[in-house]
Amino acid sequence: MLKSLKATFLLAFALAGSSASAQGTSQVTILRAAEAERYDPHKVVSRPMTEIAFLLADTLLALDYDQKTVKPLLATSWSASPDGLTYRFTLRDDVRYCDGRPMKAEDVVFSLKRWIAPETRAPLANQAGSVKDIRAEGDTTVVYELNEPHSELLINLTQVSSSIIDRNEVEKLGTDFGVKHFNGTGPFCWVRWLPRNELVLKRNPHYKWGPDFYQNRGPAHVEQIVLKQVPDEGTRMAAMTAGQADLTQYVPRWSIARFESARQFSVVRPATFFSLLYLGFKTDRPMVSDARVRKAMNMAINRDELARTVFFGRSDPAYSYTHPQSTDYNPELEPALSRFNLAEANALLDQAGWSRGADGFRAKDGVRLAPVVVIPAPIMADVAQAIQGSLRQIGVDAKLELLDGAVFFQRAAQQDFEMYGLQQPYLTSGMMMSENFASTAIPIPNRMNWRNAEFDKLVREARSATDPAKREAAYKQAQLIVHKDDVWMPLVHDQAYMIMGPRLAPMKAHGNQAVTLYKALDLRLK
Repeated sequence: MLKSLKATFLLAFALAGSSASAQGTSQVTILRAAEAERYDPHKVVSRPMTEIAFLLADTLLALDYDQKTVKPLLATSWSASPDGLTYRFTLRDDVRYCDGRPMKAEDVVFSLKRWIAPETRAPLANQAGSVKDIRAEGDTTVVYELNEPHSELLINLTQVSSSIIDRNEVEKLGTDFGVKHFNGTGPFCWVRWLPRNELVLKRNPHYKWGPDFYQNRGPAHVEQIVLKQVPDEGTRMAAMTAGQADLTQYVPRWSIARFESARQFSVVRPATFFSLLYLGFKTDRPMVSDARVRKAMNMAINRDELARTVFFGRSDPAYSYTHPQSTDYNPELEPALSRFNLAEANALLDQAGWSRGADGFRAKDGVRLAPVVVIPAPIMADVAQAIQGSLRQIGVDAKLELLDGAVFFQRAAQQDFEMYGLQQPYLTSGMMMSENFASTAIPIPNRMNWRNAEFDKLVREARSATDPAKREAAYKQAQLIVHKDDVWMPLVHDQAYMIMGPRLAPMKAHGNQAVTLYKALDLRLK
């Protein structure tokens, strides 16, 4: 399969540029590997949704290229009370939705309250903190009151889950919001969505409030973006190299060197990028409820080899759940990390009572050690095959279910499996802990159904800390607890690559929530 993909890729290079000039001069075609089940930033957390929501909607604040500096966006300024309980945001007075309606403070209040409302069932509502009240004072001031301080509130208000949406459209469309239309304040406007085919966006003519780290604050340079869903790797590569598309973030690792060596293409990656590829264990399922079983599976994975072969050296092996360079990372984790050791992995499974049969696979009380593993196919198909082979070395017969992106999240919601695979972007080690492992995050994004009272206590202390040193100390202790329990199987610290065709002018890659394009304000034709 890999040889045939490479052959297609090399043949397409001979055709590169042949149809680049056929496209309209103000249209950019972008290739995607998957799409979302709907484009509702409060209800959906997948990367396919995020990469579109950042174009259609804005947040109060923006995140700079360094992934830590908070900048004005819809809010021009903000202040916090000395006790950390009350924030006041001053809004721009010139923001308009795509339909021309002015955005006012009441729109922000509606959006943020919808985000945290129990009936919304927002997976990342905990990012908002413990909210006492959110209210408007006039048209350009929003007051955000907390029951307790929230040390990460400002950076969370740069994330797509806090997007400001249009109340009128939500009430008009109901369950079709984000399916049939989306009226936002972002640099691009919804034109049409043909599921499993394409999503078309046009330039928001009103837009002029982009963050100051862009050379262009708005409107966008290009008039229209066409986002094509192309699940097949070979087809994506052929389209890019034949000039039938202008940009993609979804390329196989083996092809990056080829793109880098071809003068007609530009390959850029974010200067700062934190994203983990991992498998999560559903810890309340009998087959993986024993921490020894989870540790054994972790120890069966040779991550150095995985990064070198499957990822062609373009990702770093991951033993911890966050990158050592991320804020709040605990360097004392080393003894708790599960390293590659087949002998110890087999010993742990023996201790846990899982015995090898004549076929080499393990069983206990008549039950075969055959965990069901659900995987999003376009992103993790190759790595899943490698993991399956590694687990067979210790007698684990992993049953893979490779699913289309939108189908994957529907399947994941059913909770009927032992393990699942995902790519998890994050900004700090602390945020990774609080958003994914706290018991309050069950069932999403804590799909592991993992609970630990001491961990929850530490996370509450960290989130409510007004002293950065106390926040850091609490998060570091929390990391020790969750790593010792082998709740996840970290695979690689991933890197993003944005491939740009010959029609596009050079620009920087961003990386917020693993999205390289972010607002696309500097996207332009040569």
